[in-house]
Amino acid sequence: MYEDDDLDEENMERILPLINRFEDMLKRKEEWFFDVDEFEALSDYYYENGKVKKALKAVEIAIDQHPSSSSFIVRMAHYHTANNNLKGALKSLKQLENIEPDGYDLFMTRATIYSKAGKHQRALHFYKAALKKANFPEDVWPLIAIEHQMMGNFEMALKYLKLTLEANVDDEIAIYNIALCFDLLDKGEEGISFFKKFTDKNPYCEVAWYHLAILSAKERLNEEALRAIDYAILIDEYFTAAYYEKARILERTFRYKEAAETYMESFEYEGPTGFSYYKIGLCYLNMDKPDKAESYLTKAIQEDQDLDEAFYELALLKDEQKAGAEAIYFIGKALELDTENTDYLFTSAEIHRRGGMLNEAEVIYQNIIEKGFIDPEVFMDYAELLFDLCEFDDGMEVLYQGVQLNPESADMNYRICGYLYTLQESDEADIYFKRAVELNPDRRMFFFELFPKLKESQSINKILQDKRL
Repeated sequence: MYEDDDLDEENMERILPLINRFEDMLKRKEEWFFDVDEFEALSDYYYENGKVKKALKAVEIAIDQHPSSSSFIVRMAHYHTANNNLKGALKSLKQLENIEPDGYDLFMTRATIYSKAGKHQRALHFYKAALKKANFPEDVWPLIAIEHQMMGNFEMALKYLKLTLEANVDDEIAIYNIALCFDLLDKGEEGISFFKKFTDKNPYCEVAWYHLAILSAKERLNEEALRAIDYAILIDEYFTAAYYEKARILERTFRYKEAAETYMESFEYEGPTGFSYYKIGLCYLNMDKPDKAESYLTKAIQEDQDLDEAFYELALLKDEQKAGAEAIYFIGKALELDTENTDYLFTSAEIHRRGGMLNEAEVIYQNIIEKGFIDPEVFMDYAELLFDLCEFDDGMEVLYQGVQLNPESADMNYRICGYLYTLQESDEADIYFKRAVELNPDRRMFFFELFPKLKESQSINKILQDKRL
């Protein structure tokens, strides 16, 4: 790290006088001579530091002073492309055509411009033309692969990615994209076979072992996945993503204690994060150890005040513990961080309702429905709240709205039918009961738990007899 810092300081010492001289020239509105290397250093410096206009200015002067040097025209086209000025980039290419009408740089730059414009088929045409001129085809193969990926041609992308990896077995981006293509093609088994062969030849490539683990886990080959991820960690003990993947596999196989320990192992190399504390907290929740879970979830929000998921889990935990005020506080914090999360809103409504804050809960239910959330549970719970508030007409209106939006929900139909019977609207109630039984006859048991008196209803029993239930 220190060597890199020293190198950067040396580069700055070399280029600073050059920058000062160039900017002094601009202030004086004069034109001084710079050689090709100096202009290249200046334009690269400005571009890499986000000063695209000054980079373009440097290149513009360079082209005037060194018209035979095509590298500046290529730079100008690239800078215009990066600045989303595709017309300017194409204009630069016309100048390049006069110097190298069928050169490698021309084809590569044209491809880059068309790729940026979203014209991937045209980009492919020029990358393939560049490939014929390339001294190092491995520079072009990954770019062709990207265009195929952008077009959804994952088989063709794999072809060029494999060529890229053959040329450079340490290309981690190619490894990642190969794994991605196998996944998107839903060819997990083929992907596993590829990475097994690759790791046989390159046993110290931790990234390949990592992706072998991910593909194996998706195919539910959990033990193979764990072996592969252990190899990745063995090769590089600082490979934090591998610890997280191992922990996820352990969670999926219900080995929560080992998963928590794996997250903790990563602390030695990366240090704890709010997310890792949160995941450990979830492991302890799954182990039915609420005190330990609360401890780690609390650490999670102390480490990361923006972790809404941790606030949400603490709200659920406090609600279970009947600590209403704390539950309301934590769900409020979760909603501050993610105001549009309907799960958080629904939980907030339930917590307020259980805490006896019925008017507050009513406002939250209204907010959920206004946001377009149409889950039957919302309408049923909201209606029940309105009945608790003796707002019977409003409660029925909510149920009618809910059943209209969820006509295929058996529970919704059972619920409206139950309230209609309670309000002695038996003819209409029969219609909804028949529909509910047709949708899901088994859910009638839950219906009778909610409305036990209706077990004795003659009309309901007749409907059940007619349905042979």
